[in-house]
Amino acid sequence: MIILRRNKKVIEVYPIGSPKGALNHRREPLFFGYFKLVDVDGKIRPQRFIIRQDNVETFKSPKELIKILRKQKILLATKDEELEEMLNSLNIAYQYANICRHCTFDGYITLLRKDDSYKLYDEYICKNCAEKEIKRVMDLRGYSSVSYPRFKKLLDETHNLEKVLSMFDPKFNPIKHDKLTIYDKIRVKKKNYPKISVKQLKLPNKFKNILSKRVKHLLPVQILSLNAGLLSGENQLVVSATASGKTLVGELAGIPKAMRKQKFIYITPLVALANQKYRDFKAQYSKLGLKVAIKVGSNRVKAKGELTLKNKSVKDADIIVATYEGLDFMLRAGHSNQLKNLGCVVIDEIHMLDAEERGPRLNGLVQRLISMFPKAQLIGLSATIKNPKQIASDFNMNLVEYKERPVPLERHLIFAKSEYEKRNLLAELAKKEYDRKSSKGFRGQTIIFTNSRRKTHQIAQSVEKKGITTAAYHAGLSYAKKVKIEKDFAAQKISTVVTTAALAAGVDFPASQVLFETLRMGNDWLTNNEFSQMIGRAGRPTYHDIGRVYLIPELNKEFDGVSEERIAIDLLDSDVDNINVEYTEDDLYEQVLADISAMQNISVDDLKKRYTNIEAPILFDEVMDKLVDVKLIQHSKNDKQLYHPTRYGRAVSMSFLKIYKAEYIRTHLKQHPLITVENIEPFESAYLANRIINRLSSILKTNVSSRLFADSTRDIITTGEVIAKLDPQYADKLITLQMDFLSCSCKEKPFCNCFEVNISDKIIHQRLNGWSPDRISKYFMTNYDIHIYPGDIFTWLDQVIRTLDAISRIALAFNNKKTSNFTKSLIKKIERGK
Repeated sequence: MIILRRNKKVIEVYPIGSPKGALNHRREPLFFGYFKLVDVDGKIRPQRFIIRQDNVETFKSPKELIKILRKQKILLATKDEELEEMLNSLNIAYQYANICRHCTFDGYITLLRKDDSYKLYDEYICKNCAEKEIKRVMDLRGYSSVSYPRFKKLLDETHNLEKVLSMFDPKFNPIKHDKLTIYDKIRVKKKNYPKISVKQLKLPNKFKNILSKRVKHLLPVQILSLNAGLLSGENQLVVSATASGKTLVGELAGIPKAMRKQKFIYITPLVALANQKYRDFKAQYSKLGLKVAIKVGSNRVKAKGELTLKNKSVKDADIIVATYEGLDFMLRAGHSNQLKNLGCVVIDEIHMLDAEERGPRLNGLVQRLISMFPKAQLIGLSATIKNPKQIASDFNMNLVEYKERPVPLERHLIFAKSEYEKRNLLAELAKKEYDRKSSKGFRGQTIIFTNSRRKTHQIAQSVEKKGITTAAYHAGLSYAKKVKIEKDFAAQKISTVVTTAALAAGVDFPASQVLFETLRMGNDWLTNNEFSQMIGRAGRPTYHDIGRVYLIPELNKEFDGVSEERIAIDLLDSDVDNINVEYTEDDLYEQVLADISAMQNISVDDLKKRYTNIEAPILFDEVMDKLVDVKLIQHSKNDKQLYHPTRYGRAVSMSFLKIYKAEYIRTHLKQHPLITVENIEPFESAYLANRIINRLSSILKTNVSSRLFADSTRDIITTGEVIAKLDPQYADKLITLQMDFLSCSCKEKPFCNCFEVNISDKIIHQRLNGWSPDRISKYFMTNYDIHIYPGDIFTWLDQVIRTLDAISRIALAFNNKKTSNFTKSLIKKIERGK
């Protein structure tokens, strides 16, 4: 088979062998030849036939060329009247074929089948050359090779190299060409489920009347749960996407029991979520005559704009909403008798089993509930679990899994060339989404995830400048501010919320779009499970027709030697990871002590069985020996196989203390309680003001951490040469900061803990003098250019109270009533602020 192609004044000759298997396969010609066409007595004939082989050119006669052409199958790469006339006059048959012109540059021939070729302007080229061209342009534009699979995938989908290359053009607008930025689509696979109304269910009529006002027909996951024995008391692990109706599953199980005077407990990881659920249940179910109570850790600091929650007795409550720790506290304190006739426990966000420290605590709590209330129905709820069968088996639950999203999801990937371009993209995407209206009549709204509180404000301000109503939302804000933002978002007064990835679990905004400004949470890359949880926030069936997610990695931006581009691709291609509960030594000490405190006289053999299948860094017997050695537990006088907590042990368990902290408290009971608090729980959430950071970064020509207590920051702000280069207004503030809080004589100064301890002491004494968190925050900004969020002060003062509670309990355990009572008086002063 021979390919003939015109190239300006000559006709090129490419003999490429047998026709069999030639399509879309790159072949090296046996030789390369060319000839000219001339008019001989009114007929077009070949002239000057030259063969080039091994860089040697050989002249052949035109007759030899004609002889070769007559023996071979001839394909014409282009329409050419002269060439066709010559072949026709010589009775040589021919056909037309497309070849990849780019292959010929390298001395190869590829016959193209149109379906498997790639459009580039006015021609088609082969896959190999198309991919090669993408790599060439990527290198030219500064893209990392890790991004290549993204563009290759787009090339395979569109077969249009021209479109793919347009994305590298500096003028390319990804907002207008969003079909090119789609990485994939997660579609809704609708399966026909029977339409079941609430009225059809075997539930108390009063309960059905309340439900029917908000629920017309049951959703698929609710039907699956009912079929799996929900109303007959079966334990269940319910795994389905956000907004798919999991919460109602818990209510269907728990409320009928509560109406029969069996307690219904709903536990959740966060105080804010618990408070929201408490308000919802109280509004809905008080009408049924049910008493609703809340049990959370502590929220006792009285301050304007902050939520104060008082834990009342749950003995007479029908419904109890609690945090994990709130419920566990009751068990550890030996107050399980207040939960008599427990009917149902719903464990929301049960995937928190995977969390460091929180995971072992949740696992321990669930196992205690199973042991102490064997007749209670347990319902676990989660949106993200890869190994649900294992988790369900661990807790003796039936698995109810519904894998479909309630709305389809588009996932997009855009590569930003700079921080400036990324900020513009965030604003444009938020604006475009807000301009959309769903078929349900709701505007599109956006959550932007970033990795620091400082950046939430910076991004919110830059987006706001584009005329888009935006709010920064993070744990440092006061409760009142957070509630206002939540209400404004729900009322569609706010288009966009910028929040931290760390707060993702507590964010319940009905957003249609999620944007990732970064792929880090704090200083770590997002895990697959965290990413899955966060993209699950995009799209609610009640509000939206579709959810959208955009990852916007910045080109050549790296952290710990890994590029954002690489992480973006990996996350988009990832599945969620298995959930495994991992115990440290401290976790084992805490959970074994909690078991003994909650269950009183428990045999060592029964206790040991609970930890048989747990991967532990130390042996169970070593744990028991340690707890006995530090006098946290002791065996029964009558039976050395039975153990119960000492007064000290119960105090430690109720306080959720690690042993080393408990021992520090015990050995420092004669020390002022506030000094103890400041040493074991110092305040850490302080930041340099933006104006100082910007000035220091300019002087040092490097990025400066905003975290006040970071080693690099301590070094910079105590270096005389650096301070001397600052404007007097900034230099004076830093000198004052050193004089007030870093005047110690420690050898490690400024890397000793005196800095945190002294600032902690200042905050506590300002509170004791009646200052609000807001006033304390303003004081540090005015006097030191130190940014401390009022919400962080409030949260830390709450932690101070919890630690003082621990000191008081431990003091009382050793009959030190004086210290215990003095500590209680400090608690009341900090609560009141005077």
